Amino acid sequence: MSIEFKPLCNTFGAEVTGINIAEDLSDETISEIRDAWLLNKILLFRGQELTPGQQSAFAQRFGTLKTSPNARAWIPENPEVIVFSNIKVDGKDIGARPDRSFGDAWHSDFSYIPEPAGGSLFYAKEVPDGGGDDTWYADLTKAYDALSHDMKSKLDGLHWTYSHIMTVKRHAHDYKPMTREQELEMPDVTHPFVRTHPETGQKVLFVGILDTRESLVDGMSPEESVKFLDDLKAYATQPEFTYTHSWSPGDSILWDNRCTMHRGSIFPDENGRRLCYRVTLEGGTP
Repeated sequence: MSIEFKPLCNTFGAEVTGINIAEDLSDETISEIRDAWLLNKILLFRGQELTPGQQSAFAQRFGTLKTSPNARAWIPENPEVIVFSNIKVDGKDIGARPDRSFGDAWHSDFSYIPEPAGGSLFYAKEVPDGGGDDTWYADLTKAYDALSHDMKSKLDGLHWTYSHIMTVKRHAHDYKPMTREQELEMPDVTHPFVRTHPETGQKVLFVGILDTRESLVDGMSPEESVKFLDDLKAYATQPEFTYTHSWSPGDSILWDNRCTMHRGSIFPDENGRRLCYRVTLEGGTP
């Protein structure tokens, strides 16, 4: 069966059929997938059966793997794989719980470090029978293109600065005071509102900041900064720029973090078990 790419919706994204990403695919096949990824921004592969090693091997065909900063190594032999789960073994969590992370806020992965992620590959091994496990994606290229000329001019050369330490202190469910050395490993970061995609050359509205309350915009007060960022994030996540995915077992999505942002959902444990894995690619400086 040949590979086919079917639109996921009227906004962006494509479902890839006729492929098993656990296999050792040819360079020609990877090149075809890469072209479709850059065009569609997110690719969905259904019905996959992946080990963490196979997931990493496939993702690595699209770039260099990046281990999440300050993340726990849930799988010691695959430290680049982040586990998301509500399952406990011997009374201990086997992954990051969906109700104890920052994933329900719109964000671009690793936007809190100087070199945000280039892409992410997420694999759903088990999903809740009761539903509620959805992920929303936003096309930040389309959002930029739809901006008015005046707003594009205003954003040109403008930056936001963000303190992830303050977000961790505000939100982490098990926060413990940081040492000075730990804080130095997580300095404030500054990014432009407009970035250029390194492969497509398209301009992108880069507003994937986790919590706008820990931000400052060039030349604005804290209050003005929050409102400005909130307004832009609300604009970029309108229905015409977004796609919502309801996960099924075996779904795997490869998204381009350089031109999208996303958010997950929080659901009660009563909905059922969840076991998902994510690997991330390096992305360079915006």
